[in-house]
Amino acid sequence: MARRRFLGLDKLPNWQATLTTGNSHRQLLLLALLILAPLVSRGEDNFFQASVRSARLGEVIYFLLPDRFNDGDPLNNRGGSASIDPNESGYDPANPDFFHGGDLRGVTAKLDYLRDLGATLIWMSPIFRNRVVQHYGASAPSKAGYHGYWILDFTKVDPHFGSKEDLQHLIAEARNRGMGTILDVVVNHTADVIQPKNGIHAYQYKFSKPYLDAKGKPFDDRDYINRADFPQLDANVSFPVPPTFMSEQDRKAKVPDWLNDPTVYHNRGEASTAGESAQYGDISGLDDLFTEQPRVVRGMVDIYTNWIREFDLSGFRLDTVKHVNNEFWQSFIPAMQESSQRFGRKDFFIFGEVYDYDSAFLSEFAHRASMPSVLDFGFQRAVRSFASGAEAPAKLADFFGKDAYYTTPTVNAYGLVTFLGNHDMGRIGYFLSNDVSSGSEGELLARDILAHAVLFFTRGIPAIYYGDEQGFTGKGGDVAAREDMFGSKVPEYAQEQRIGGGDGSAPAFNEDHPLFRTIREMILVRKQNPALQRGIQVVDYADRKPGILAVSRIDREHREEMLAVFNNSGEAKKANVKVYSSAGNWERVFASSGKGITFGPGPANQLTVELAPWSTLVLRNPQAIEVGTESPGELRLEANRSSELDERWEIKAEPSSDRVMSVSFGVRVKGETNYKFLGTADSPPYRVLPTWDEVPDAAELEFKAVARDLFGHELQAVGDWQRHPRGEK
Repeated sequence: MARRRFLGLDKLPNWQATLTTGNSHRQLLLLALLILAPLVSRGEDNFFQASVRSARLGEVIYFLLPDRFNDGDPLNNRGGSASIDPNESGYDPANPDFFHGGDLRGVTAKLDYLRDLGATLIWMSPIFRNRVVQHYGASAPSKAGYHGYWILDFTKVDPHFGSKEDLQHLIAEARNRGMGTILDVVVNHTADVIQPKNGIHAYQYKFSKPYLDAKGKPFDDRDYINRADFPQLDANVSFPVPPTFMSEQDRKAKVPDWLNDPTVYHNRGEASTAGESAQYGDISGLDDLFTEQPRVVRGMVDIYTNWIREFDLSGFRLDTVKHVNNEFWQSFIPAMQESSQRFGRKDFFIFGEVYDYDSAFLSEFAHRASMPSVLDFGFQRAVRSFASGAEAPAKLADFFGKDAYYTTPTVNAYGLVTFLGNHDMGRIGYFLSNDVSSGSEGELLARDILAHAVLFFTRGIPAIYYGDEQGFTGKGGDVAAREDMFGSKVPEYAQEQRIGGGDGSAPAFNEDHPLFRTIREMILVRKQNPALQRGIQVVDYADRKPGILAVSRIDREHREEMLAVFNNSGEAKKANVKVYSSAGNWERVFASSGKGITFGPGPANQLTVELAPWSTLVLRNPQAIEVGTESPGELRLEANRSSELDERWEIKAEPSSDRVMSVSFGVRVKGETNYKFLGTADSPPYRVLPTWDEVPDAAELEFKAVARDLFGHELQAVGDWQRHPRGEK
C-alpha cells in the first residue's frame, strides 16, 4: 500500500486504509484503520477527558501483621484460653507458626512511629476470629491462625488481637494522627472445617463430574451465576466430593450461621496452580466458598457492609482475587462502594491481590471484574531485578510501557498499589541479599534504598511491608518473612542479619536506622511534591546495560516537571537526559548519596546528570514548561483486534511531535452519533487495550483519538474499521 505524504493535510479529505496481518483468513484478526487529521483549535470539546487519578495517590500504605508488630496487652496472648498448651491456645512465641502476642493495642501504641515514618494508611492482615490451631495429623506439625486468613467468625475480632473496642480506639487514634485504616477482606474461603466424606482430596473436574441439583440432575453453575433460580443443592447428592464434619462442634463452628451450610462451598477437592481448580478448588484445604451462588454474594455483602457501618474505615484489601469468579466482584465491589458512600467513608479505597506478574493478566481484573486497583506484582519483580542490577534500566522502562493494559475510563496504572515484598513472597532485603550474595553491607544498603526510591518516585500508590524500614531480610516467603517487630524468641528471627544493622531479639522501632531515616526523607519529598504523586510519568532515558534510568513526572495543571534519575550500576554513570522544561533552572530535592552526584545543562535542551553507584537523584524545575515554537504536528491512529493479544483490542495513536500529550480514545458503531469513551493515555506509547466486550461487536466501527498538549492545543484522528469476512484474503 502506498503511503500518502502528510503535506497540506488540512486541505485533503480524510482517508482510510484497511490493513491485514498476513493472517487475514483468520476470523476477527482484521486490522484497523489509519486516518490522519490536521491540528484543530480544540477538537470536540466534549470528547477529550483528562486521565483519571485515584483520590488516594497521595497515600503511603504500611502493611503489617498485628500478631508480629507489637504486643500491647499480654493478657490476650492466649486468646482467652485458660490452657498453657500451644495446641489449645495457639500461643507459642518461640514457634514461627504460632501466635506471638502482637495485637491491636500494640499497633495503637506505635502510631507515632508510623506517623513519623510518613505512613498515611495502615493495612492490617485479617483481624477476624480464626480457627486457633489447624491440626494436620501425625505427618505434619500443627499451625495456628496468627496471620488471620483462617476465618471462623466474620463478625468478631480475634481475641488474640483484642476486641471491637480496641479496633475502634485504634482507628480513632490513627485518624487523630492523619492516618486511615484498611482491613484485609477474605471472601474466597473460610477455615478448614469441612472434610471429604469419600476421602477424596484430589480435584474433581466439572467436565467429568458436573454439579447435580437436589434431584440429581446435572447442571453448569455458570449458567446460573447470581440468578435467583440457582438450583437447589443437597450435600449428599450434588457434589463430587460430598462434605462432612469431623465433629458435631464443627457443624456450628462458623459465624454467620449460613456459613455452616456445606452446600455453600464448592466441594471439589484441592486446587492446583492453574485452570478451573484455581477458582473451584480448596487452597491448602481451606473451605472454598461457592461464590457463584447469589446467597453467598448476599452473605458476604452483608458481612462487610456491617464492618463499614460500624467502623470509620478507609478501605479494603481483597484477598485471593483471582480465585473468585469475576461476577462476584462485579456485585461485591459496587455494593461496598455504595455502603461506604452511605455511611460517610470518603474515598473508600479498594484494591485486590492478584498474585501474578504479568501486566496483561493483572489488568484483566480492572477490565472484567470492576477492580478499582490491584497490587502490582509485576512492579515488584521489575524493581527487584533493577535494584539488584540483574536487568538493565531498559527492562524496567519496557515494564512501564505496558501500563496501557490497565487504562479504562475509570482506572489506570497510576492507581496501582506498588510494593517491594510481602508476607507471602518474601522481603526486598531477602531478594537483594540473595541476588547480590557477594555484596558488602554498604552495597546492600545502597541497593535497598535504590529499590525504595523507585517505589516512592515512580507511578503508583506505595506500600511498605512492616520491618523493611528496619532492614528485615527473613529467609524466604510465607512464615520466613513474618518476623516480630517487638523482639523475637524464634531463633531464626532473632539471628537474622539485617540490612543497615539491628538485633532480631530486640524491639525494632529505631527511628535512627539508616533505612528508616532515608525512607522517611523520600516519603516527605513525595508528599511535598504533587508531581511525584499524580504527575504524568514519561521515561526519558534508559540504558541497555546497568546504568541510568531517568523518569519525568509532570504536573499537567501547573506544567511543573520533576526528574527522578536512578543508577543501578556498580559504577558512576553519566547521561544526557532530554527534558521538557528549561535545562537551566533545576534544583535538587533528593539525593541518596552525599557525593558523586552532579547535574547541569547539557546539549540540545538536555540535562547532563552523573550518579554514583546505586544512587538516586530527584530534581525539580520551578519554572513551568513553556509552550515552545515547534508545531504540534499530526496524529496517526491505528486499531487492531486480535485473539493473540488476550482477546484485546490495541488502539494506538502516534503524534509526530514529542510534546507532552494526553490522548483520549473512543469508538462507535459506524453511523451512530456518540462515541464510547475508552480511556486516556498519558504517556508514550499512547494506546488503550480494551477487552473485546468493551468495544461494540459490529462489522463496521469508527475510532477516534484526540491528543491534547499541556497548553490546550489538540490534534485529532478518526477512521473506520471493517471486519473481513471469513476466508477473505
